[in-house]
Amino acid sequence: MSEAHRPGRDTLGLSTRVKALAVADPVLDLERRKSLLTSRDWGGYQMEELALTAIDTVTLKMDFEDGARHEDVVAAVIRVAELQMPTRSLDQHTDVARWILDSLVNVGTVDRDFSHMYGLVWDGTYVSHEFSFKLLREVVGPDGRPRLRASNEAIAVLVGAVDIDIASEQVAADAKLEALVRRGRLADAHRAAEMALRRTVQYAEYIRTRLEGMRRDVRSVDWVRDVRRTQAEALEHIEDRINAESVIKDNLIQMMDNSTEEATPAQAAELIAILEECLRRHAMLQANLQEVGERFRAEQERQIFVPPPSRSYVDLDRQLLEPVLELSVRQALPLLEGFASAATPPRRPAVVYLPDLITGLMTLPDERDSEDGLITEPEFGEADDDPAFSEEQYAAVESLLAHADGIRLSALLKAVRRAAHCKTDRLLALQVLALFGAPRYDAEHCMTLAAVADDEELDDEVFAGNDLLVVRGLIADSLER
Repeated sequence: MSEAHRPGRDTLGLSTRVKALAVADPVLDLERRKSLLTSRDWGGYQMEELALTAIDTVTLKMDFEDGARHEDVVAAVIRVAELQMPTRSLDQHTDVARWILDSLVNVGTVDRDFSHMYGLVWDGTYVSHEFSFKLLREVVGPDGRPRLRASNEAIAVLVGAVDIDIASEQVAADAKLEALVRRGRLADAHRAAEMALRRTVQYAEYIRTRLEGMRRDVRSVDWVRDVRRTQAEALEHIEDRINAESVIKDNLIQMMDNSTEEATPAQAAELIAILEECLRRHAMLQANLQEVGERFRAEQERQIFVPPPSRSYVDLDRQLLEPVLELSVRQALPLLEGFASAATPPRRPAVVYLPDLITGLMTLPDERDSEDGLITEPEFGEADDDPAFSEEQYAAVESLLAHADGIRLSALLKAVRRAAHCKTDRLLALQVLALFGAPRYDAEHCMTLAAVADDEELDDEVFAGNDLLVVRGLIADSLER
């Protein structure tokens, strides 16, 4: 059987090389797209260099738990843009940097994916496949603000390969670095050390991505086949890398001590700083991998063994309103803020994708069939609007107030309770309170009826507050007062 007819065989490695070209295409396309922006004069900027600077900055600043901040990436791109075009303004450098970052995130598309078609030969038939990938992606940081992470494909742009075994490439990068250091070629070793650092970041991202499925759904991950095997292989690989990089670091230190040339110690110090960063990232990844078992058990308890929460309803009137009314504003405000925070639903994440938001707002609601039987039209019967107080109660209160002059509310309440229905005292209290806010004027007799407060406390078993004094007098006397 020829190679072209083997099932599923990547004929001549074409798909791997096509993927490598596809990953680099969005970066190379920036130079062509800048000429299409007729409203902006960005000639002279080397967009590929600025894009690689952005990817490089995100790669080196992200770690196992967090990503790179947008402002840090923009600042790094601005520094390179200033070197390319020193005569341009800072505002123009900033616009270029932000355009580069938005292009690498692929803002303006629904899923923010780049895609490219490639083919494989299956049983003698050429079958096309779609290769989707991201370069930079936005995630929510620990503080709720957006962060940037570089994908494996983006790091592959930096190191120049795609669809490879990352662990093997990392071993090869360390071996190359060790050989260059042993031969004393420190200038070439600096580039190899940078590649080794990027392989370290790429490997950490690869492990983090594989373990992320455990956090989403622990039932989709097999502990023995997936998690434990990944943990054992990664720990063994990291231990080998730490030993190899420590040996290279020791050789560089000896080279610094024994060298008589001025350039050698400075070059060796730069290489040692890069190796220390590699060792730091390996130690961080090793610490996270050692906690995988504990995290897996914790996720099991959280996702499977925890019973559904029991929900109890709050009586807002009896359990919240009445106790709060007995407190001062200073005491009640923290309690109400705590209740509002606990009662409100979770807030939307800080990273909101604008095209999705606009699509949701512009989508017309589904037309529902009014005869589906889900909505029952309520039937309203005839209901009488019964007054709260009867005419006899109004007449009793008016009879008391008609002769009231210099009488306190407490005395009026006792009088009305002796002579009228028990609820008439409520009507009397309302009428006297109305006289306090808006005195009643009798234009025919030029008299005014009002209620005044003189800081006398009301002593009553039902009502509380000031014991208002009901007074009557001429309108002219009231105006003089």
